[in-house]
Amino acid sequence: MKQQLDSLNSTISSSSTEGIKDNGHQSTSSVCIGNAPPEKSGYLFKWQDRSIGWGGTKWGLRFVRLDHGQLSYYKSHEDRSARYILTLKNCAVRDEGSKVNKRHSSVKKSGTVETPRTPGAESEVERYEVGSHFYVFSVYRRPNKYEVEANAKSGEDDAQHDSEEHIIPLLRFSTQSYAEKLQWIDLISQSCAYCDSEDFSLHQQQQQEILQEQKRQQPKGTLPALVFEAPPPKQDIQGYPSGYNLLNSRAKHFRKKSNIKDAARSNKISYPPSKPMHRQSNPSYLSEGAHSQNYHGLFNLFLLILLLSNFRLVMHAISQHGFFFDKIPSFYDFSEAPLDFPFVLGLLVVQAFVLGAYAIEKMMVLGFVGGKFGIVLHVINCNASLGVVISIVWHLIDQPIMGAGLILQATITWLKLISYAHANYDYRTSPDSYSLTRSLVKDLDEAGSSISYPRNVTLGNMYYFWFAPTLTYQMAFPKAPFIQWPKVLRLSVQLFVSIILVLFFCAQIVAPNLDNLVRDLENNKGEVRVHVIGDYLLRMSIASTYIWLLGFFAFFHCFMNITAELLRFGDRVFYRDWWNASEVSAYWRLWNMPVHYWLVRHVYFPCIRVGLSKKGATFVVFLLSAILHEVLISVPCHMIRIWSFLAMMGQIPLIILTKKIDKRMPGSSIGNIIFWISFCLVGQPMAMLLYTIDYWETHIPESTTDYVSRRGLPFAAIGRFFGASPEL
Repeated sequence: MKQQLDSLNSTISSSSTEGIKDNGHQSTSSVCIGNAPPEKSGYLFKWQDRSIGWGGTKWGLRFVRLDHGQLSYYKSHEDRSARYILTLKNCAVRDEGSKVNKRHSSVKKSGTVETPRTPGAESEVERYEVGSHFYVFSVYRRPNKYEVEANAKSGEDDAQHDSEEHIIPLLRFSTQSYAEKLQWIDLISQSCAYCDSEDFSLHQQQQQEILQEQKRQQPKGTLPALVFEAPPPKQDIQGYPSGYNLLNSRAKHFRKKSNIKDAARSNKISYPPSKPMHRQSNPSYLSEGAHSQNYHGLFNLFLLILLLSNFRLVMHAISQHGFFFDKIPSFYDFSEAPLDFPFVLGLLVVQAFVLGAYAIEKMMVLGFVGGKFGIVLHVINCNASLGVVISIVWHLIDQPIMGAGLILQATITWLKLISYAHANYDYRTSPDSYSLTRSLVKDLDEAGSSISYPRNVTLGNMYYFWFAPTLTYQMAFPKAPFIQWPKVLRLSVQLFVSIILVLFFCAQIVAPNLDNLVRDLENNKGEVRVHVIGDYLLRMSIASTYIWLLGFFAFFHCFMNITAELLRFGDRVFYRDWWNASEVSAYWRLWNMPVHYWLVRHVYFPCIRVGLSKKGATFVVFLLSAILHEVLISVPCHMIRIWSFLAMMGQIPLIILTKKIDKRMPGSSIGNIIFWISFCLVGQPMAMLLYTIDYWETHIPESTTDYVSRRGLPFAAIGRFFGASPEL
């Protein structure tokens, strides 16, 4: 037990130089703030008067904190919520002496028998080795105010004159250090004196005002934290020697020495049958008015339930459709596959337009091309980079997945080239802009700290931006000092595992269900029934959510961090806590920061500058986003549909609805629930079903509308689109 206490106290004391700890607790050093009493925290043994000593002892190690007249204890220093908080108003502290630690090595060797400590024997106790004794003290409620006032009139307003019969013991502690006990007694008595002063009432009022202000300043659009605990107010803390306090002169009136012989011995404490077990008004742990609780155990239970329920889903899919790993083509089959020339052609075309953007800007720097004509060339080059690739995919590439990958690459390049041209136009026409860039950007390397226009117009600078995990160009980016190869390896493993899981869910659950949907369409002669769509919607919702989350983690966290690490790209905030969005607009601001930055810089504010209102600029942003989403899906599938477009434009009424909910009920989870339902339970699985039906209808011959055998349709292409094996 001593080793446990020493290790815990060393852990706390090691962070005392850091001031206030990250978890909100104060370090073990004593401090003084104005007229407030010193603060102290550390591990003590607490007398457990409402529990049975199953382990042979009634003392339990607890983290105790004394702060502004409140004495609280926690199970450990890592807990955020106190087990008990006692306000020391009308309280006093009592010294109950010491008792021998029979487990200490010096006691076992000498066989020393405990002797009671008498007044004046402090020097003898101080000579004891630390750990050989337990030094006990307690906090008690003083007699009622009438008795205290009577004692004050008689000149006996000292806690030492409090009757043992009328005091109410509240908390009882012990420590293995005599000096530690004296310090706790001294500081607790000062806190008791402080709680009976006007300063304490003023401090309580200020704390209420701080809490109300923090509630008003909570960020809009996101849910509050699960642990509803206000952070400690920032104050300038000045250290003082142990025991120093302005209230020290009054503190001696709040100390008492026990008159009971062997008061420190636990088994000598009186425990009458009438001792109250219910001592204050407290709500249930799950009630709204309860202190912040730790729900870690329930979280573990929910994880187990989630694991078991989804394990059953996977096993059911395997029993019906087989295990998809048995149907994956071997590496030999991949090596024998012919090279897809249109796909490679599309990649080369993209690089040609990247070089074209650099060449146009370089010619403008050298004076070969005028400013206005150069802008026209940039506009043509940027739009052609996307338009030519769309034409290649539409006419030459039949595989939807391969076409979608090429369209995505071309779209990213299109956004980057627009930003490159737009930012360099600003650098060229506003000479102060690049000096402003250098002053605002931190963590620049040696080359970036001295760069300016037109020295940034180089092929290396252009391709660094093209490879960098960002869509907004600037002549210099924050740089990391070096590449962390272990981090690259760890992220690569996570990326590989995420991709395997995405393929597993696509081939094991999504593809077989969509295959069954096509069979139902055949049997019903193309008739789409609402209850059938509803059934498949429920089947697909969980799997599509997993695919979306895994895809997000694989791309935005793993892949983009790998790219940033290899390029030493410093700013790696590629997403924020979008999962806490309490309104739909917050999700679109938080989930894809590179796209959000691009839209803000190159669409929203340019629309504002030309005279559009904020609502009009927001509408343009969503309109452009809706068009790009539809292009990314319809073009690879070789069919023009508007489902993605309507889904994106349908976000506008959802934004209005969730904003009103968040405004009327701030901190409510209703908006967050609407967001999850619209995206995961309805939106994405519905998109899969609608595009599958349209893909089936588009690729079915007109002469087979009455009834067509399954082998007569291009179901292999449908299966390959969703990653399924032809054998499924």
